[in-house]
Amino acid sequence: MEPIRSILRMRPTNGKLTMTRHVLIIMISAILGTVVASSQTRIAILPFRNMDHDIKYNVWCMQFADSLRNALQAQDPSEGSYHIIPSDSVDMAIAALNLDPNNPQYESDMWKAVRSLGVRKAVQGNFQLRGERVLINCYVYDMESMLADQTNQAKDLYKMPTTYLEAIRPIVKRITPGLQ
Repeated sequence: MEPIRSILRMRPTNGKLTMTRHVLIIMISAILGTVVASSQTRIAILPFRNMDHDIKYNVWCMQFADSLRNALQAQDPSEGSYHIIPSDSVDMAIAALNLDPNNPQYESDMWKAVRSLGVRKAVQGNFQLRGERVLINCYVYDMESMLADQTNQAKDLYKMPTTYLEAIRPIVKRITPGLQ
């Protein structure tokens, strides 16, 4: 532990030491978080995919993910069954690989980023406008097998474009058993 303390006390002479200190703090936090939450299933909530490819709906990707994360945390506030990875950790893992959702390799590279988080499960959904309704799907992925849970998924939810976030409640109800 003393070598870690000595690094944290060092004064930066250039940007590298400061970066080393931040990386070390993040690594220690991740290790301590893993030890504390080892009995819980660690879960990453990923941005939803815009299957419509109309960029004006890209903001919905994060709105769905944030709303789902908040609803799942409210479902288990003491984190007795699962631990939701903070959104900034997911964003940092995706940014570390410089991923662009418009790149065809995004899907495969995104799973590399998720694996770097050390999660057992990942939740990702998608949406598509169909006429005057929004079709919404959401899946729980087991990171060991990289397969979606075939039982605990929320498929074929239809909402109006003005009420699309009302789909969060049925999504939580359907996927929660697959998170434990």
